[in-house]
Amino acid sequence: MDNKQTNRTNMHNAVIALLDEENAVWAQMVPFGVAFTAFKNKVFAIGVAVRQQETPTGATKEKAEARLDLEDVLFLMCEALGVLAYDSGDHGLQALTNVNESGLAKMDVERLSNLAASVLAEANTKKSELATLNVTQENIDELTQALQDFDEAKVRPRQATVARSAQTQSVATLYREATDILRNRLDPMVNLFIRSNPDFVKRYIGVRSIIDRPASIEGRRETPTPPATPTPPAS
Repeated sequence: MDNKQTNRTNMHNAVIALLDEENAVWAQMVPFGVAFTAFKNKVFAIGVAVRQQETPTGATKEKAEARLDLEDVLFLMCEALGVLAYDSGDHGLQALTNVNESGLAKMDVERLSNLAASVLAEANTKKSELATLNVTQENIDELTQALQDFDEAKVRPRQATVARSAQTQSVATLYREATDILRNRLDPMVNLFIRSNPDFVKRYIGVRSIIDRPASIEGRRETPTPPATPTPPAS
């Protein structure tokens, strides 16, 4: 929530507190109660949306953990395949598996994913040779699962960003709707009490002016000024 939204929320809460306190003033005006209930519901919805917007999704943390898991099992598989490549003189496989832990850590996500997929394909074709190095089907399955988890986790931060953007738009819409209720329903009805309860109107203007005092209220006279009593002529 930015500073403007914080100030506006504070104003909303101040308006609600005042109108709840002054319920006896407006309770007989049915449209006022309807508008006030709509306003409170809108402010409640804003609070829910803002909390959802600001709650961390954990997507970035999940991606980092999935990457570490993939790097660990991928490095070990590269070590095993590298031994086979050296023994068989397979220079292509040697080049593919010639990695170290720091090199894996520096790779971008796509390169790491592509390397893991290529290594996994080689492992699946060399199961019998890998078995001589105590690399089992379980180890290959572990690499398969780690790659799948990483590929799923790497898109979650982008999805979270899209969801957060949509939530931001929702919050902005809710603020506009709350302002619309204030300006076009509550403010004009409060003005109707300017003669019968000027203190109520004055207090309402005070809390509304915290951030967004509208033209419909700003500049209004608090009470009408009675005409001066004419001075009788001297006898």
